[in-house]
Amino acid sequence: MKRLLAAFLFLLPALALEVGFKDADVNGDGTPEKVAVTNLMDLAFNEAGQVVGWYVKAYKGTAFGDYARAPNLAANGPVLSPVGFRPLEAEFAVEDGHLLARFRGEEGTLTYRIPKERYTAEVTADFPLVLKLSAQGNPKALLEGAAEPAPSGEGRLVYLAWQTRPKTGYALVAFGEGPLEGRLVGREGEVRLGPGEILRVYGGQNELVRFHVEGLLSFPGLFSPNLWGQLSLGLLWIMEAAYRFTGNWGLAILFLTLVVRLLLWPLMHQQFKSMAEIQRLQPLIQKINEKYKDDPNKRAEATMKLYQEHRVNPAAGCLPLLIQMPILFILWKVIANYEFGQGFLWIPDLALPDPYYILPVLYVASTFLSTWLSAHGNRDLIRQSLFMNLIFVFLVLQFPSGVTLYWVLSTLIGLVQQWLINKSLAPLKA
Repeated sequence: MKRLLAAFLFLLPALALEVGFKDADVNGDGTPEKVAVTNLMDLAFNEAGQVVGWYVKAYKGTAFGDYARAPNLAANGPVLSPVGFRPLEAEFAVEDGHLLARFRGEEGTLTYRIPKERYTAEVTADFPLVLKLSAQGNPKALLEGAAEPAPSGEGRLVYLAWQTRPKTGYALVAFGEGPLEGRLVGREGEVRLGPGEILRVYGGQNELVRFHVEGLLSFPGLFSPNLWGQLSLGLLWIMEAAYRFTGNWGLAILFLTLVVRLLLWPLMHQQFKSMAEIQRLQPLIQKINEKYKDDPNKRAEATMKLYQEHRVNPAAGCLPLLIQMPILFILWKVIANYEFGQGFLWIPDLALPDPYYILPVLYVASTFLSTWLSAHGNRDLIRQSLFMNLIFVFLVLQFPSGVTLYWVLSTLIGLVQQWLINKSLAPLKA
């Protein structure tokens, strides 16, 4: 019964997450904090107007069950802390797709503006305000006019940043519309805001695509793309260009899938052809196995001779697979970390898992059909594919819809290619 209940809870629709504010004791001190819950992160506020917890979600659109185990950007104190400000009252509301936390004191009003589908929050006040910042990771500051960031500094700051690792992990980046007065000493930063000035604070994945989405890639010394990163940016350019032309992210992903499959068509053709030829020879290979079942050397020799007679290279399908896998992985990273903010057909948001599980079902069905075409009646291969898909479906349920949509479209194109190859090859009889 417990297992059935756990499975039911796991299969709840992704959109069951309620975006808004809730009360939760995130640090276990017995006093509940007010938590802003979004699709990508949760921010915990205390009564002093401090952000005492900045929790980044591994899966978009999911809820944290235990904040003690959730990824938290906070180090040994608050992530954001207004200096000398004592709120007399607080207001929490959801307006125009944003969560607003307002703290009012004698000096004026401090406002946090938190988007539902971004990692970048905005902080502003209608009075002069000093904000302290601290987070996990290695701190650095870029001063106005400097080419590279430094581990400390004071003056006009382009940004303050904390990164847990150079090109992975998490990052907290604070910046304004222009340089802001501030400093970085040790692991603690400080920014001084004038009335109405906006401090933007990014807290999320330390990742190329997220930095592109949030507009951080232009900052020197924050993230330097390598060769694979440049390829990712190229794929992003294609997808965004398709969106500008179609106005729909679903169609943009379809266009990107077609472009990638066309580029990979020769490699995939070689792979599918090699697989089809090997399966076509299975009746003859079975005869060899039966004839030399007690002599492994003669069995191997006869099998290789059969391959040579029919000009089949068993290893021909491996190299294309090795070449295309990095490209497919990069595509997965690009789509999984992108923020679409738009639906497609029955999908309300391409950045979140399919709440109706139609795409995962289509993915499993198309993958199974692909295996059936390439197996040529080999029941062992078909059973193995069915077993693997039943296991893999639990992972696919958590994938963003845009990723699963790409995989389904790519697999369907592969089905057509495999069918054309199978049709061109005449079957052999034992």
